[in-house]
Amino acid sequence: MYARLIYMNIDFENEVLDLTALREEQQLNENILNVFAAWIQYLLSKMYKGRRIPVRVRGNRIEVERFTDTLVNEKRYMDYIKKYGLDDPMTYKQKSKLDVAIKRFEREAGINWPIRN
Repeated sequence: MYARLIYMNIDFENEVLDLTALREEQQLNENILNVFAAWIQYLLSKMYKGRRIPVRVRGNRIEVERFTDTLVNEKRYMDYIKKYGLDDPMTYKQKSKLDVAIKRFEREAGINWPIRN
């Protein structure tokens, strides 16, 4: 399913991000990982614009929770970099929160988080 998509031209609006399908295709080859990264990039861009996010995330409750936690922590980390810079203790603290969120997501969902800072 995801492997057939050309991620550069995907319009994610009103689409469903199915974490279960991603995990089942867990031979996360480069193409699937790129599609997942494109989803995250799209969602973060919507979050930064302050717009409604017209996407549904499907999976079990804990997977969806961990995904949203990680996505929110990813945005916060970027905000802290912009506000305080990379060398500030506040940024380091947020980076460690992001790392914990990523580990939880990967453990619970069984999917690698495609963004590494």
